[in-house]
Amino acid sequence: MRRVIAAAACALMIVGLAGCGGDNGGQTSNAAVPRLSPENLISAETASTAAGATLVMSEDGVVSDGNMLTVTYVSEPLGANDSVSVSIEQFSDTLSTAQIWSDYESNRIYRTDMEYVDGIGEDCYIAFPYINIYDRGCYIRISAGSGSDEGQKNMLINLGTTAAIALEAAIPADAVQNSNVIQ
Repeated sequence: MRRVIAAAACALMIVGLAGCGGDNGGQTSNAAVPRLSPENLISAETASTAAGATLVMSEDGVVSDGNMLTVTYVSEPLGANDSVSVSIEQFSDTLSTAQIWSDYESNRIYRTDMEYVDGIGEDCYIAFPYINIYDRGCYIRISAGSGSDEGQKNMLINLGTTAAIALEAAIPADAVQNSNVIQ
């Protein structure tokens, strides 16, 4: 009887150890996704290059409004040049990607003068003075410069592309459904 119990215990240990590690069947683990801040998407240096002037983070720093974080880069001296504002609304355990998409889509519906932009994020449009991007369960909104000409459009597209690349580097494509956001 002791031999049977010992053999069963060994078999259970072997099965238990075999279940440890591995590649999880090729599936992504529930790795934590970092809570992103807008200055992680567009730095003061990047904003300055786009604006053609030296910009610094405003005295307010990163401002939180619910689940939306916003940073504004302003010129020195204040008011000498246009500012650049970057906002991100990110999915969390209290805000789903479906809710963020709804916010994004609701904003677009009310814009009669918007223009779709291909190749940035999962969905993107410009409604001056903003470029709006939905990607990886997040809503990015960038305002830069003034006006609504081709120069303004190109500046928004360049900043939007930079922000989407940074977002995609921080949040893997398969992480949206499998994540726990670090607050």
